[in-house]
Amino acid sequence: MSEIAEYKRGFACVDGEFVPAATASVSIFDHSFLYGDGVFESIICRNGKPFALRPHLDRLWASCRYLQITPPFDQEQISAFITELLHRNELSEGYVRVVISRGEGYPVSDPRRARNPTLVISVQGSAATERSSDLGVKLAIASTRRTPPICLEPRVKSNNYLNHIVAKLEAIAAGADDALMLDLDGNIAELPVANIFVRHGDVLSTPPSNGILAGITRATILRLVAEGAAGPGMRVAERVMAAYDLFTAEEAFIVGTGTGVAFVESIDGRRIGDGAAGPVTKRLMDAYTELLARDEFDSQPTTQGA
Repeated sequence: MSEIAEYKRGFACVDGEFVPAATASVSIFDHSFLYGDGVFESIICRNGKPFALRPHLDRLWASCRYLQITPPFDQEQISAFITELLHRNELSEGYVRVVISRGEGYPVSDPRRARNPTLVISVQGSAATERSSDLGVKLAIASTRRTPPICLEPRVKSNNYLNHIVAKLEAIAAGADDALMLDLDGNIAELPVANIFVRHGDVLSTPPSNGILAGITRATILRLVAEGAAGPGMRVAERVMAAYDLFTAEEAFIVGTGTGVAFVESIDGRRIGDGAAGPVTKRLMDAYTELLARDEFDSQPTTQGA
């Protein structure tokens, strides 16, 4: 028998039942498999606890409401499933992924054909994007534009990531670590699974939240800067930016659940700053790591009916 891949080891939770992850399954007629018709959240765990669980579940619920999917369990039940899953997998540090799909139904795009939503929760010991804090990220600006709000609301964290994956394919072909996506007007938007900040003097700039998936890690960084963790006098400006604003920055970094805080070494082969982690990035790396260790971010879910 071949060895089980690391990411398949342990247990998963499917519709409230705990099963071996290697044999866990959903129907081939599930509308998420067929059409990407579902939503998800990825949550970092430290000391055996999910970080910022309430904001993650609240966003999951908002995404479900937008897509008119009724979660099959309430937030308290999902929180309990996550706790039990971490215990069964003996996982102290890692990541939880919660997926809610519209469920099984006749294989046509009519959402009325899928009436029973599916819940899948899985855990991993590490993120596929984890990297040493000493290594910078090399970005490539993708020609594939971020899907605009007029086409699909960016605040919905849906299971359809094809737009982001095509951009990632461009970055891979260019020999970069990740893609930087622009909006239809050519302004900076986001990475496929992360947000970006750049520094000019005492101002940290980041794209406005109305055209991106404004991540929970992004919100955490905004909070840390407001509390002074980035250094005295540092402030954040949410503003429209072009490539010029990136190439002229003194430092740049990306943030996300899987990436944490990671400095940007180059964009399209052009070195950002001196190509190393800048002083503000280092402070925020340390502050974020400390915050995860303290587990002070509100992690209790809001109980809501299914």
